[in-house]
Amino acid sequence: MSTNPTRRFSLDKVEIDPKLLNRIQSADGDDTLGEWDGEHIEDLVKELDRIEERHDANYANLPHNKNIPEDLRGQVEKDLPIWACDRKGMCLLGEQADKVRSVDQIRKRYDKKHGGVEAFKEKLRKEREAFVEKLKKDATP
Repeated sequence: MSTNPTRRFSLDKVEIDPKLLNRIQSADGDDTLGEWDGEHIEDLVKELDRIEERHDANYANLPHNKNIPEDLRGQVEKDLPIWACDRKGMCLLGEQADKVRSVDQIRKRYDKKHGGVEAFKEKLRKEREAFVEKLKKDATP
């Protein structure tokens, strides 16, 4: 059996050209519409405005969404769509991606409305459990 030095496995570290990570892709992924380096959210807003002047833009996601803090992902993103955050903690959010708020402002919103992000997630968990129990009761004759 010969060894092939170009063979790679899924655990191998892969070097990715940073410019590829900056691409703003169309929803189908076929077209690169623009770029954003993840530094300043205002630059992303300007780039989206530029793109939307030329294209009927539809995005599946935006670059550097890995900058969204872990506690604001998942259930929070479904409640309050967070499209991207820059490295300083400023985020583009809203159904139309038309608001800029800091991570701290987003967390304060959940503090005020639900007692915190974790309290919001716990509320959703309890609602889901109650819904499942209701379905089970309705299903039994």
